[in-house]
Amino acid sequence: MGLRSSGCSVITGAGGGFGRALALELAARGGRLVLSDIHPGAAEETARLARARGAASATALGCDVTKIEEVEALANACGGPVDLLVNNAGVSSGGLVGDLSLADWRWTIEVDLFGVIHGCHAFVPRMKKQGSGHILNVASAAGLLCAPRMAAYNAAKAGVIAISETLAVELDGTGVGVTVLCPTFFKTDIVNSGRFADQETRDMADELMAGGRPVEEVVLAALAAVEQDELYAVPMADARWLWRMKRALPSSFRKLISFGVNLRAKR
Repeated sequence: MGLRSSGCSVITGAGGGFGRALALELAARGGRLVLSDIHPGAAEETARLARARGAASATALGCDVTKIEEVEALANACGGPVDLLVNNAGVSSGGLVGDLSLADWRWTIEVDLFGVIHGCHAFVPRMKKQGSGHILNVASAAGLLCAPRMAAYNAAKAGVIAISETLAVELDGTGVGVTVLCPTFFKTDIVNSGRFADQETRDMADELMAGGRPVEEVVLAALAAVEQDELYAVPMADARWLWRMKRALPSSFRKLISFGVNLRAKR
């Protein structure tokens, strides 16, 4: 499917990182944008940049995706067909199971999983009624590979993948497509606002993010998957190969991950 020019693209978490980069790419294509973020000023700045980049229109709204009433208000603010819904708002967390606080577990699940649940709950009926559009749920390769020290994040992103797989079947024949984005590390500031049980885990996250791919590459890969109506968008080759190995040789995959953890500990 292609992105229709008559509808708007809705992006949550558009105040920075992937959400802002995606908004600017869509703006350069002349898109109509509805941009939301828990920080309204950040969303407005993205809207300003999008208008300067060539967006047909760009509206900014504050939205806390953990609150269904605010997501419903976002859906009502579109005022017409939704071409693309991007459930992007997310947070990071890390720490061993038993060390990461339950409060941080709940925070991660509320934003990363329930944010997507709320977005789908509010928009899917509208998109089914219009008989067109596409949903891009931003998950992570973490939801496929489940690396250590990331249990809360892994669980949330695995849930996003499960929702996307379910929706793809439920929406078959309705004209509404679904893509779930599962990148590894790319350059954003998500770690800066993350919650970590210990400094070692935070340092590890900082190191991995610093070596990540440019966010613009992930944006283009995501949009290509949407346009080709692909369910899974796994842009990085390392994630694709590890995912294949996990499915084909689960015991060997677990041993490989354990080996990597032990090797890092010795370093």
